[in-house]
Amino acid sequence: MKHLLISLAVLAFIWGFSLPYALAIPDDQPGLSITADMQFDYALTLFEQKDFTAAQVEFKRFLHFFPQDPRHERADYTTGVALFHSGQFYEAAKRFDTIIRQSKDKDSPWARKSCFMQSQAFEAMGNTGYAQVVLQNYLKLTRDTETKDRIYLELARMHIQNTGNLGKDELDFARKNLLLISHEKQREFKVAKQLKAIDKAENAPTKSPVLAGVLAIIPGGGMLYCERYKDAFINFCFNTGLIWAAYTAFDHDNPALGGVITFMETGFYSGNIYGSITAAHKYNKAAQIKILNKTFEFEPGFDPVNKSFFLKLTHGF
Repeated sequence: MKHLLISLAVLAFIWGFSLPYALAIPDDQPGLSITADMQFDYALTLFEQKDFTAAQVEFKRFLHFFPQDPRHERADYTTGVALFHSGQFYEAAKRFDTIIRQSKDKDSPWARKSCFMQSQAFEAMGNTGYAQVVLQNYLKLTRDTETKDRIYLELARMHIQNTGNLGKDELDFARKNLLLISHEKQREFKVAKQLKAIDKAENAPTKSPVLAGVLAIIPGGGMLYCERYKDAFINFCFNTGLIWAAYTAFDHDNPALGGVITFMETGFYSGNIYGSITAAHKYNKAAQIKILNKTFEFEPGFDPVNKSFFLKLTHGF
């Protein structure tokens, strides 16, 4: 027992003496120290290289570890832009909205940029209405004349773009917003040229949908009025052929066949009238777009939310 206690005491002494050396780290041991500049520059490099997914992660890491850094708003904004470019429009819109709400100075560069980017995010989702609301709300917050001018310009662009879609005519709203732009900026934004294009589009030659429907009583007549000659010929031949077939069936005492053909012809005949009315609306819209396209440029766009195509204004201001 005595020998055992002595052995334990010796072991404890040796362990206690060697512990500081076992836990000590040599001075020349390499280490890793990341500064705010290093983290921010790395995230920005990824963003500039268009690696938007990785850039989001690194900017969020910067925001987490360096919350007091003066580049906080810039990092937050750039994260939103990275979300936008990676197709995460809803998340990007939320990020920009947070920046605007938390900004003490609503006219700060990052709050202003976030407003326009949030609007673009909603527009990219196919929700032009929300895109307009974002800009209209920011009009109430900003005191900067140049920012207001740009908002009026953006609203005018959206209204002109919406006019490119069938069943919508927002040219009057576009005109009102263009006229609200300050005199100093109207020349720079070529407002006079745009107003002239709007006036011409509103006075473009049109076809009466009512008259097109009336003329369609004679198969193909409505299409002929709308200058769709090929469709007029097809409608005339198809409907006339079915009418003649139904008459022949009844004339040969075959009412069953005649009834089936008549039923089919009723549907095609109604479609001929409805199609003629729609053709008139399309003619009028095409005439407007043709005039507007001399000043603005439209190209097909796709709405990912409603899974539908529309005309997108890509140039003009």
